[in-house]
Amino acid sequence: MTTQTLQPQRRSKKKWLLLLVPVLLLAGAAAVYSYFFTSTEEQAKFTSVPVKQGEFVISLKLKEGELEAVKAEQIVSPRVYGDLKITQLWPEGEKVEVGDLVIQFDPADFLKRVTETTQALEAAKAELEKTKANQQVEISRMKSEIENQEASLRLAQLQVEKMQFEASIKKEETKLQARQAELALAQSRKKLAAQEIVQVADLKKRELEVTQKERDLERAKKDLESLSVRAEKPGIVVYQKIWKSGRTEKVRVGDQPWGGQSLITLPDLTRMQVKTMVNEVDVDKLKMGQKALIKLDALPEPVFHGAITSIATLGREKEGEKNVKVFDVILAIEEEDTRLKPGMSTTCEVIVETVPPPKSETPGEVSSEPLAETRPGDLPLYIPLDAVFEKDGQTVVYRLKDGKPEERPVKLGKKNDDYVIVEEGLGPEDRIALQNPTLASPTTTGAAGQEKPQEQAVSIQ
Repeated sequence: MTTQTLQPQRRSKKKWLLLLVPVLLLAGAAAVYSYFFTSTEEQAKFTSVPVKQGEFVISLKLKEGELEAVKAEQIVSPRVYGDLKITQLWPEGEKVEVGDLVIQFDPADFLKRVTETTQALEAAKAELEKTKANQQVEISRMKSEIENQEASLRLAQLQVEKMQFEASIKKEETKLQARQAELALAQSRKKLAAQEIVQVADLKKRELEVTQKERDLERAKKDLESLSVRAEKPGIVVYQKIWKSGRTEKVRVGDQPWGGQSLITLPDLTRMQVKTMVNEVDVDKLKMGQKALIKLDALPEPVFHGAITSIATLGREKEGEKNVKVFDVILAIEEEDTRLKPGMSTTCEVIVETVPPPKSETPGEVSSEPLAETRPGDLPLYIPLDAVFEKDGQTVVYRLKDGKPEERPVKLGKKNDDYVIVEEGLGPEDRIALQNPTLASPTTTGAAGQEKPQEQAVSIQ
């Protein structure tokens, strides 16, 4: 009796368990589905950002800048007669003291020139002495001849006196002889005077030759001495770039620069500046005195401050890029820092314009009253460029209302590389979507038919 009663009870429990298992499985599946469905819904939500309000900065980045000192001692190649060749250079980046040998040029050709010029000077001096000796001999001979002719003339005159009582013919003959002696004497005296003039000129020529050879020797010696270039001030050696093989490269041993070419600088590191360039399409955006943020490409920090001190009036062709015109720009750095070293590459961000402009820069306003602080309502609203779309010829954004995006036309103003000013259509409390909600879910990015956001073209005045 008892055994029969227990068996139906066990069958009933098993049946209940068999019915419960499917229910639990269905509940678990529903929970899993709900979890993944909810996650998918969350993932499908578009990223939104708030509308920003504040000072709007429009800047221009100038890359490929290079640090240099505002003031630097220039070491140039000597201006010599002959070809130069560098045989020794002080290591770049090393410090030199006054008197240290910074550059040495090959002296071989200049030593040879000194030797040749010395020999030429000795030959000129010898020729001068020879000319003096020959002139003395010639003058002495001519003077002796004149003395003889004077004696002959005197004898002829005495003979004329003796012929007072002689026949007329004999008397005339003696007079003629005396006259001939007189003429010969006069001719010899003229020759002597002319010879003295010639000898003076010849002697002067020889003396000038000696003087010229002396100058040549002095110049050759100075050229030889100038081949050893020594530091006149202490400083850090920085190699300059020179033109060679169709491009500019830093100077090195073996180069053959021309006279007067800048090869090394010893910079004053207390005042540094950046030499950079701007493309011709952007040069009109720059003005003297504009502020800039300067970063060293080798170091993420710090950020230095500077201002434009020079903008080239003439453009030039960018090295390595034909038909690309650039203008050289120089920015002075305000800070003094040991990390600022000549030759380091930089990137400069020049502040072209701020909206609203600083009160002190408002044209035509001159007031002795203290400047009032900018009110929040005067500050512009701006949004990311990625949140702006073109639809049916209109510029639109997607503003979130009650958590859902709605299309809203906007009027845009000035822009920079990342943001654009919204003049009409949004308020400071709004949030906007960064994706177009009318397109497929972001999880299907790249699917056929998806429209990409288009940046609103804004003209910056």
